[in-house]
Amino acid sequence: QEAAVPEIRQILNEHPSLAWDFVDLGKVAEDALIEDMTREQDLATRELMRCQLEAMKKEIVGNEHSPLERLLSERVVFTWLEVQLFEAHYVRTMRNLSIRQADYYQKRLDRAHRRHLSAIRALAQIRKLLKGSTITQINIADKQINTTG
Repeated sequence: QEAAVPEIRQILNEHPSLAWDFVDLGKVAEDALIEDMTREQDLATRELMRCQLEAMKKEIVGNEHSPLERLLSERVVFTWLEVQLFEAHYVRTMRNLSIRQADYYQKRLDRAHRRHLSAIRALAQIRKLLKGSTITQINIADKQINTTG
């Protein structure tokens, strides 16, 4: 196996996009959340969820996007899924929780929600920056004026 590593490295150096075809760490994490949510459910439900998430990513990222927008769009969808998972855990166990346990679940949900909102904000900020707000410098009577447009 070790003898194959240099060859694999050379192939990946020549075609770096192949690495994404074999291992997408974002998808690995996403799949872990989906499996945690579906547990005993059938494979069709898991596949439906995967399709829903892909559709959400495409809708959020839009047609023209930078690699950073794509990554942030994936993050928005992942954190949305995380919020759904923690909400489901909380609702499923709510009746049987002590006050301390309920507080733990609520804090966990609140943190997931904050991460989700943070991902949304980051995507919105990047889009705003990438839309091309240019700064123009104008010098009038030895005074510098900066305008954005």
